This record gives sequence, C-alpha cells and structure tokens, in this order.
Amino acid sequence: MKIYGSLTSPYVRRLRILLASTPYDFENTNIFGSDREKLKSVNPTLKIPMFEDTDNTNLPLLLDSNLAFEYVQEVLDLAPLNWQEKNDLALINSCNDSLVNMMILKRSAVDTSEDKLYFNIQRERSEATFSYFDSKLGEGGLTEWNYVTISLLVLIEWAGFRNLYDFSKQKNILEFIERNQSQLGVSETSPVE
Repeated sequence: MKIYGSLTSPYVRRLRILLASTPYDFENTNIFGSDREKLKSVNPTLKIPMFEDTDNTNLPLLLDSNLAFEYVQEVLDLAPLNWQEKNDLALINSCNDSLVNMMILKRSAVDTSEDKLYFNIQRERSEATFSYFDSKLGEGGLTEWNYVTISLLVLIEWAGFRNLYDFSKQKNILEFIERNQSQLGVSETSPVE
C-alpha cells in the first residue's frame, strides 16, 4: 500500500494513523510547489491523499481519503461505520473543507476576518461543528478509536497547527486530544512544516 501526500495534510494524516500498524509506503508530495504538475497529470482535483495498493493491479489510484478508508476497511477487515459515525464523518469533512479553504485564502493574502458572507459561513460552520463535538464528547460519546475519532483528532490538531480555530474554551475537545496522544501513529504524524 502507498499513500501520496504531504506531512501537514489532515486528510493524509488520517490514513497514516489508520495504517500505523500496517506496512505502507509514503511519498511526500508538495502540492503547492514542485509536485503540482505531476499531481495534476494523475488527479484533476489537485488534492491529496492519493492511495494505491501496489499488490492489487485491478485497483485504480484512489483520489480521496474516504475512498481509501473504505478500501483499507475492506482489506484489513475493519468494522464498518454505522450511520451515526458516517454522519459524524460528514460533519468532520465539511468543517475540514471549510478550514482548508480559509487557509488557502489566508495564504493568498485575503483578509478572512472581514464581515463577508463566505467567511462568516465558514466560521459559523467551524464553530457549530466543534461545539457539536465538544458536547458529544462531554456526554461520553466518541470513545472508540476508529476512523471517525482519528479524523476528528486530526482535524482539531490541524486547525490548531494552522491557527484557524481557538479551542481554549472547549475542555472536552482538549481532553479528547490529550487522552488520545498515546494512540499508535498520533505523535509520529503530528503536522510539521
């Protein structure tokens, strides 16, 4: 198995943590620099991760983290996600996409703190999503270490790493992060520039 992606991408990190106990190759890819044309030639979305199973010649190069998860879930015989977990994953993905867009805008020298509809929607989505998960964690939810909790941890740590959200008032989220630092692959994949 092989993952193409960057060391900082939250979508890549999910898979790296999921596969922490499974042998796989990792190819660090600079999607904003030298590897952009190569990426474009195989993936029209220009997104990472990309995933391949070099032992399965019938499998196309998978161009989405959730597709890669579904494949890994099947190959490694991991428990399927139930509908609530799929719903939670959809919330995580939506928030993650919003924050990625805000990060790209900031890198493009756009002032995302302005009172503009687009920025307000992204901030509102992030606030509502993190409040939802803080409450859910406070009620004793999300105790199983699986793709959903991995994705949540990765999103939170990435949002903090990129200074896109302040979690200082969400104690349940902070406790969740602290509680899961010893999970296999978490500290080894922490985002770094």
